[in-house]
Amino acid sequence: MDRRFLSLALLALLAVTWIAWQIYAGWGLVTLDVRNEPVAKVLASISRQGGIDIASNLDPSTPVTLQVKRVPPVEALDIVAVRTDASWRLAYLGAPDDQAIDAALTAFRAGSEAAGWSSYGGGGFAMVEPQSGAALDLRRVIWTPSESGGLPALLEEAAQKTGVLLAAPTDWKTSASAPPAGPITKTAPRLFRDAGGVSREVFLLRARPSRDDGDWDSGGRGGSWIGSGSGGGWTRTLGDGQRTEERVEAQIALLPKSEQEKARVDASLMRQFWQEVRDLPEDQRRAKAQEFFNRPDVAERMDERRMAREAKMTPQQRIERAQRYLERKAQMKKEGQQ
Repeated sequence: MDRRFLSLALLALLAVTWIAWQIYAGWGLVTLDVRNEPVAKVLASISRQGGIDIASNLDPSTPVTLQVKRVPPVEALDIVAVRTDASWRLAYLGAPDDQAIDAALTAFRAGSEAAGWSSYGGGGFAMVEPQSGAALDLRRVIWTPSESGGLPALLEEAAQKTGVLLAAPTDWKTSASAPPAGPITKTAPRLFRDAGGVSREVFLLRARPSRDDGDWDSGGRGGSWIGSGSGGGWTRTLGDGQRTEERVEAQIALLPKSEQEKARVDASLMRQFWQEVRDLPEDQRRAKAQEFFNRPDVAERMDERRMAREAKMTPQQRIERAQRYLERKAQMKKEGQQ
C-alpha cells in the first residue's frame, strides 16, 4: 500500500470525522434565516431542529424575521417572543391520559382557559437572568421536593422552587409521592407517572395581554397559562420565603460560574427591597420603587438588561420603543406643569 493511498485515506477519514463533529456539535441547536415568515412555520422549524414541543396561541400568520445560527432552541424561541410581543414559559402538563393533555393544549392554542384544569406557577417574573441576556433553559433546574401533601401541593412546591409552570386536571383524584431530587425535566414526568398518569413537556408561547386587560400573568385577551390556579402578581410570586430563596439559588446554578456571585448579590438586593415594600400602601410603594430604581447601581443593572433585551428586537421595534418612551416623558412633563 503506497504512501499516496494512505494519505488519501487519512484525508478522507479526517473529512468524515470533521463532518461528524459538525453534525454532533450542532445537534439540538437552531439555525434560521427567514424574513416575514409566518410564525407557525418558524416555530415548527425551531421545534424540529431543537427537539422541543411548542404550543402557541399567536395568530399563525403573524410575520417573523429571524436570523440565528446554532443557538439553543430556548434562545430562538425567546427572540420570536420579543419580536411578536409575546411571552413564553416552560410547562409540564400531567393528566390520566394523553387525550386530556391534547384538549388542554387545544384550548390554549385557541386563546382560552382549559376548563377543569389548575395551573401552578402561572405568573410572576424572571428571578435570575444571565448578564448576556440569553434565555435561561429551566429544563436543567434542580427540584428538591420536601412536600408530602398530595399532587396539588407537590405541583405548587415544584412551581415555586423552580419557576416552571405545571398543570393538571383539577378533579384528578390520585395519590402522589415526592420524586427523588433531580432536574425538573426528569422529576416532573416521574411525579405524574407515579401518580398513574402521563405527562408532556411543552414550551408555551402566549400573546401578551395589554396592561388594560387585567393581570399580565393570569390571562387577559392573550388567554391563560392552561387553567386557573396559582397565578400572577409579584406578591404571589414571592410566595413562601424559603421556597423563593431555593428558586433563586436553583436558577443561579444554571448561570456560568463567573456570573453566579454577582447574581446572588443582585437577588439579595431585590429580595430586601420587595420585603420592605410589600406591605406598604400603593402610593408609598410606588415612591419607594421610584427611589430604589433610580439608584445608580440598580439603574445600571436595569440598563444592562434593557439593552440585552433590545438587542433581540428588530430595528423598527427599537424605533417604536424609543418613540413611546419620548411620548411618555413628554406627557409626564406636561402633567407636572399643570
